[in-house]
Amino acid sequence: MWLFLVLLAPALGLHLNKEPPPPTPLHRSNVETRWLDVRVNHFDATNTDTFPMRFFYNSRQTSERNIVIFVGGEWEITEGWVTDGLAYDIAGFTGAGLFYTEHRYYGLTRPTNGTSVSELRFLTVDQALADLAQFITYVKSNDFEDGRYRNAKVLLVGCSYAGSMATWMRVQYPHLVDGAFSDSGPLHAQHDFPEYLTVVGQAIASQGGSACYNSVAQATAAVAQLLTSTAGRAQVSQAFNTCTPLTASALDLATFSWSGLTLTLGLVYAFAALAQYAAPGDIQEACTQLTSPDISDPVERLAQWTLQQFPGESCIETRFSELIQIYSNTSFDSPIATGRAWLYQTCVEYGWYQSTAGESQPFGSGVPVEYFQQMCTDFFSSFFDANRTQYGISRTNLFFGGLTQLPDRVITVQGQFDPWHPMGPGAEHARPTAPVHFVPEISHCRIIYSLNNSETESVREVKLHVINFMNEIVHGVMDAGAERAALSLVLLLGVALSLL
Repeated sequence: MWLFLVLLAPALGLHLNKEPPPPTPLHRSNVETRWLDVRVNHFDATNTDTFPMRFFYNSRQTSERNIVIFVGGEWEITEGWVTDGLAYDIAGFTGAGLFYTEHRYYGLTRPTNGTSVSELRFLTVDQALADLAQFITYVKSNDFEDGRYRNAKVLLVGCSYAGSMATWMRVQYPHLVDGAFSDSGPLHAQHDFPEYLTVVGQAIASQGGSACYNSVAQATAAVAQLLTSTAGRAQVSQAFNTCTPLTASALDLATFSWSGLTLTLGLVYAFAALAQYAAPGDIQEACTQLTSPDISDPVERLAQWTLQQFPGESCIETRFSELIQIYSNTSFDSPIATGRAWLYQTCVEYGWYQSTAGESQPFGSGVPVEYFQQMCTDFFSSFFDANRTQYGISRTNLFFGGLTQLPDRVITVQGQFDPWHPMGPGAEHARPTAPVHFVPEISHCRIIYSLNNSETESVREVKLHVINFMNEIVHGVMDAGAERAALSLVLLLGVALSLL
């Protein structure tokens, strides 16, 4: 039996089951909600079944007629990303209509009646990319606004998993996609992903200070010791307000650690969310509480801070059996429908299980990758074992290349304190037609916000490079040598002036 320590496993695929916080919608009158019937199975010519895919459209009322698509990931789409953000800026500067597509099985885009195992067989990235291919073909046809975008250049913008999709569209459908921007998109599928927590620890130490890092580590160790006895577990249950008294079950103790995937809060979920979505000052503010001299006991400081992160939740769920019950709900209207769908994708295509196998992090050790694999088996069926997941991971890397070579005309941005950047490309993978920007001191998906919403000068500069890169693609000067270099400077200055 494994030894599970509290505060160890973060919420599974944390960044991949919610939309990045959208900007406040502006110019709402320009936004239309539309639907397109796409194939349920793009890879079976005899299957003619279709389902309605939702998308938002902002015509921008431009004279030029290009296309910018903000790619939806594993979340329900909202209007904010077609009324503001960097995709909106790119659309304005390149003279493009702006679209936001919803990924199959998320939000209101539902290919099947539910999410049973047999129905989820159509939930793969291959099918989702084919949806985008059909969508692009439709928008460029005479069936959409009398052929307005018939001769358009097509640019994709995506964050996180949607950034992966934007990159992979250039791999699979280069004849349909002229260029892409990926913000924080992981490209290498991997079963065990301990690097995630290592980066979370680095963010806490760098931005919160060594005292904060040490306080978290001290509290983790103290809680782990308490969990070894009946009296200690009762003390932890009271401090952290668990829904039921903690037991000695290894599965229950692990559930206590990462239950952010359920309907209740989770402990390391709070730290992972803090590091992954940190705006300037967020980690420092948290560390002020985590090292407060007003509370001498580090466990009590940790408990109070954790509970404050989820004011709408009543308690922490610790029963793995309850988790199985919750995730057995196959209704699209279930509050965990998004989590169930994304977990299925990790079980069959990606892995990315954020275990505690790494040593350089303050959350202890004890939650192996096998715990997450157990969820695949218990939530779906015994077919979804480690061999099945490893097969899917190998297939993903084979089909899309992993980090072997980036496709051309894709610009990628990674943040220093984004826990997902180890699964994305670095400077060693870059080349002139596939640049990679590694931005210091920022977290996950910070570049997709508007140029005017830039917290540092380095962030603003990278956004200008992204806009300019996309503009070069639209105007056909990519790979034009000296001509490109000269035009780049002009365009960069023009972007800065036009978007001030």
